Amino acid sequence: MGWINKDARMPINTVVAVGIVGLGPMGRATAHYLVKHTDHVVNGYDNSEEAINGARRIGVNGAVKADATKYEDLRRIAGENDVIISAVPQSIADQVVLKTHELGKPVIDLIFMWSYNEELAHKLNNGPIIIPACGWAPGLTNLLAMAAASELEAVEEVGIHVGGNPVNPRPPLYYELLFSLGSTADEYVRPATIIRDGKVVSVEPLAEIFDFRTWLVDGDFAEFYTDGLSTLLVSLPKYFRTLRSVYERTIRWRRHLEVMRVLKDLGLLSDVETAKYVLSKSLRFGVNDFSITVVEAVGEAGGDRAIVRFEGIDHAKGDFTSMARLTGFTAAIIADLVAKDKIKGEGLTPIEEAYISNRNLLNEVINGLSREGIKFWRSVTSIVK
Repeated sequence: MGWINKDARMPINTVVAVGIVGLGPMGRATAHYLVKHTDHVVNGYDNSEEAINGARRIGVNGAVKADATKYEDLRRIAGENDVIISAVPQSIADQVVLKTHELGKPVIDLIFMWSYNEELAHKLNNGPIIIPACGWAPGLTNLLAMAAASELEAVEEVGIHVGGNPVNPRPPLYYELLFSLGSTADEYVRPATIIRDGKVVSVEPLAEIFDFRTWLVDGDFAEFYTDGLSTLLVSLPKYFRTLRSVYERTIRWRRHLEVMRVLKDLGLLSDVETAKYVLSKSLRFGVNDFSITVVEAVGEAGGDRAIVRFEGIDHAKGDFTSMARLTGFTAAIIADLVAKDKIKGEGLTPIEEAYISNRNLLNEVINGLSREGIKFWRSVTSIVK
């Protein structure tokens, strides 16, 4: 059955300052949402004059130059804001999050803990809240996964199927860059950590390619395992003892994965630097993309086998790619809820853990995304034994 939530604005009790560190495509989308849909003071920080000017054009009057690698600049940012969103590159994300946490401010980050680190997690069990890996995937998908699983009496499997792709794929790679070249190359190189037969295992990307079909959009798609489960590797088994399988697969045009598989077999994707060099010869940044999200939990409900599924489709709009919309808008909504004290916690608090404490969180996020025309459908399929 269809599940589309109508816009429901939340009352604003307190005006606070929200600072966005990093004003690239994702950070700029985050800023756009906060300026348009909240009454918070929105400040932006970047080392690039071009990025700063871009943020000012969408209404971030408090956009100024700052170097996120310098402690004195981070201290200034912490002093000027009540809540901080980190949208910096992966290479400096950990540094920014950890120093911001030390400076006593809540932080929502798009990349931190993308690859879950148990030792680091234990060190961040107190102090201001940190919501890690809080974009589209991981982030929104974590929330949907926990919500879907929570509807079942016994959970066997949770599967995440996501992918941003160009509307018009062109040879030779049938893909376009929708985020950084390094992060794109990493998807095809970094082993994916999943749960299989109740055990955490590592699988090579592109070792298996699966068919993917959806009613959301026409096309010849396939998918492969990627390393995007993040904190779900720990949180889902914690709450669901019957869980046997958890995975993320990334959806691509089939022709693209066929080409990438050949490159992998030829040894041209042996490491990130080699992959970056090879991909840079053909890949260019794209702006006309669409994003597919399918998150499903399989298990038992009412004595029957059941599947709870959340599905969504989004397209580029205005100055933002679909990937930037889903990533930036999700982070902005979560930051807004933290600012309003609707999300509470100390130290490392994954978004799915916040959902366990406040089951209304899912509706808040879905309603927020619907304000920008991003829709999701919920369905429950029962298979009578």
